[in-house]
Amino acid sequence: MLKMHEWLWTRNCLLCHARTPAGRDLCAACDQSLPRMQGACPRCGAPGAAVGTDAACGECQRHPPAYDATRAVFRYAAPVDRLIQHLKYHDRLELSRVLGGYLSQHLLALDDPLPDVMLPVPLHVSRLRHRGYNQSLEIARCVGRELRIPFDRHGARRLRATAPQMELPRDQRRKNVRGAFEVNAAFRDQRVAIVDDVMTSGHTVNALAECLRHSGAKEIRVWVVARA
Repeated sequence: MLKMHEWLWTRNCLLCHARTPAGRDLCAACDQSLPRMQGACPRCGAPGAAVGTDAACGECQRHPPAYDATRAVFRYAAPVDRLIQHLKYHDRLELSRVLGGYLSQHLLALDDPLPDVMLPVPLHVSRLRHRGYNQSLEIARCVGRELRIPFDRHGARRLRATAPQMELPRDQRRKNVRGAFEVNAAFRDQRVAIVDDVMTSGHTVNALAECLRHSGAKEIRVWVVARA
């Protein structure tokens, strides 16, 4: 039987609604069901590589992206996709703390050097006005607290209201985000981590990374909750 102080702090699992222990957002079973990334290309984060490999995938070897590495906690699959969609489209801002917590734990377990600053992928002002918040910024806010890394919410601007990448055929995604971003010069000689919720084809973060390269960033990593 739970003691009174334990009962007061228990909550319901965000996925199955069962009671969870104090301080836990998911029950043990739902936590174990999350599709953690087991093997991925170290450059673009595409799943399917052998666990522990340091070799980039064939696509990255033929067409190296503008960023240096990608770290993703999960594959974009059930049930983590539901958590991300509820954060993104249903005003469930508390999920930024949950997903940002998983990303922070994943990054702390790695032996990667930490960046000087994080850059959340910006939304266009029209989409930000409609949604009321930028989910990538909210995730970066959580990671910044956990890892003690500053984030720059004004360092990049989205110039065009691009169509959502997931709604486009793969061959149209690069064109959709070409020239979509503008980055200021604050990142010269900086190690930068681009933070986003989901990475699909990688064209969005690559377009932003190209701007960072032009601004003088010396290292660019991509940190995402999930990779499609």
